[in-house]
Amino acid sequence: MKHNRWLISLILALSCIGFFGGCSSSSDADHALTQTGSESNQDATTHDPLVRKTAYGYVKGFETNYDTWAWLGLPYAKPPVGDLRWRAPQDSEPWKGIRDAGRFCSYCVQYGNYLSETGVESLGELPGEGVPVGSEDCLYLNIWRPRSHEKKLPVYVFIHGGANITGRSDLSIYDGAHFAARSNMVFVTLNYRLGEFGWFWYPALCEGKDPRDDSGNYGTLDIIKALTWIRNNIAAFGGDPQNVTITGQSAGGFNVYSMLASPLAAGIFHKAIVHSGFSQSCSLASAQQKAQDMLNRLLIQDGYAQDAQDAEQFLQDLQTQLGEEQYKQWIRQYLRSKTIPEIYAPQNSVPMAASQYDALSSDASMGIYEDGYVIPASPLECLRTGNYNRVPLLMGCTMEELKLFVPLALFPPRKFWEFMESFNPNHPDYNLAEVLDPADWPQMFMLYALLTPLGQLTFQANGTDTMAPAAKKYQDAVYVYKFLWDEEPEPFDYLIGAAHAMDLPFFFGNFITDKSSLTSFAWSDANRAGREPLSNAMMTYVAQFARTGDPNGADTDLPLWSPWSDKQGAPKRMLFDAGKLAMSSESIEPEQFPCPQCVMEDIFNLIMGTTGRSRAVLYW
Repeated sequence: MKHNRWLISLILALSCIGFFGGCSSSSDADHALTQTGSESNQDATTHDPLVRKTAYGYVKGFETNYDTWAWLGLPYAKPPVGDLRWRAPQDSEPWKGIRDAGRFCSYCVQYGNYLSETGVESLGELPGEGVPVGSEDCLYLNIWRPRSHEKKLPVYVFIHGGANITGRSDLSIYDGAHFAARSNMVFVTLNYRLGEFGWFWYPALCEGKDPRDDSGNYGTLDIIKALTWIRNNIAAFGGDPQNVTITGQSAGGFNVYSMLASPLAAGIFHKAIVHSGFSQSCSLASAQQKAQDMLNRLLIQDGYAQDAQDAEQFLQDLQTQLGEEQYKQWIRQYLRSKTIPEIYAPQNSVPMAASQYDALSSDASMGIYEDGYVIPASPLECLRTGNYNRVPLLMGCTMEELKLFVPLALFPPRKFWEFMESFNPNHPDYNLAEVLDPADWPQMFMLYALLTPLGQLTFQANGTDTMAPAAKKYQDAVYVYKFLWDEEPEPFDYLIGAAHAMDLPFFFGNFITDKSSLTSFAWSDANRAGREPLSNAMMTYVAQFARTGDPNGADTDLPLWSPWSDKQGAPKRMLFDAGKLAMSSESIEPEQFPCPQCVMEDIFNLIMGTTGRSRAVLYW
């Protein structure tokens, strides 16, 4: 029960937390360099299509699935360690020889969690049991392209989600091989700093030398740095630097909107896609309070203070004793001397990979600070005033966004992991009592009957239905979708359904049945006939959008996807479901209003292990 109380409180506080993320494990030094000397390098690039020349040196990739080539773990910046912690990313160091690009890099620091697939051993069961994982040396990107010699291919850049506190770019769900091959594009994923290392602002860290360093927006700057690297180097991999589409899901969507808002990102991308995202930002005052909470905690851990009030008194006394400049220098040295286990101390964690301070200040924990330079104002304000990087926009949400998080509130992480590991989608067999304490069953009704529809309305209202009208004032190319597919094997058709991030496997064509994949529970032989044509249609639409800024193509028989219209009764969004591709003119589709009696019946069937659920979409 203690576990559930913490999780329910956190879900209510972070009702729009993100999903999925990361990298594998290795560092810049781990990548072997082969063949030295400029002559041998030149020979290699002439005869070996897997060897490409970047501005920093040669890299060698490998052949992979769907008749594609891939280059993994390419550094786009120096490792942000030591004195580079909490500074803008710097150019990567050049290397001699040929760098092996055959495996993923390290993912960025976070608490171990289920959604980032960091391993069952890293799952914290209760508050105070978090396991820090990842590395500060994590600024790498990954590239896939078709196995051909074609040049000037459109470039599709995906930014992972995870509330800007978790995530990684190397999850199998983000593998770019299928999309690159089918769409004939270059597909890129990237890591960026997260949590305390990605967004952190404290006055003593501001030196007045570089406004980027003083912004606190290090994760945002990482993404801008990666896009700059792509502009300068992607032609070597056959990509067109003048046709780059940025896409992101959940917090990745927050970050796409931040690219629209940032003057520093002007001209380095040309189209944008947002999956289940909205405008996220906060003031420097909120950011400072979160940083102060962390600094107080560190001082308490190190014995400088007994509590937060004592810590702040210690800092006041220290400032008086040292003077302003030496005081700031002491703070900078102190913070940069702290290790990952000290900053991500287990006792400060709460479930869903957040710190207790994240739970109390979710706007600051999810980053994107209105510093006036990197982010001049909130992305929504920038769109409403027209002061943004105007590019064709495509955005969408799912039908049951919050259902991704409800099971995490109900089920203990390790039990849920074991349940998912043993589940066979072609032979579904389950006993709910083995996973969830019967004493917690009443909470299931509360969460599914109340929190799920409210969470969906929150995502849609703050996402597509706010951002589309704002952008539509200044541009015609605004396209919106809603994902409805919920045909997973029981019980996941109800427990998960059309949840947050369940649209990504369809957009990328990645229906991975291996247990290493988070979504393996969903793909059965029975639902293949519906999901594969739907995925093909969704991939066709976004590939066409990435090419031209319009999801409609002359050589396709797909339904016309009309731009968003604010007019009553006019087309608003494309609905994606098995056997159903259609424009909707509704602001809210009737299916979103659940019938309480149906919810009760569905939950009863889950508990009893019966079939034939009512689907909980009947009208009142």
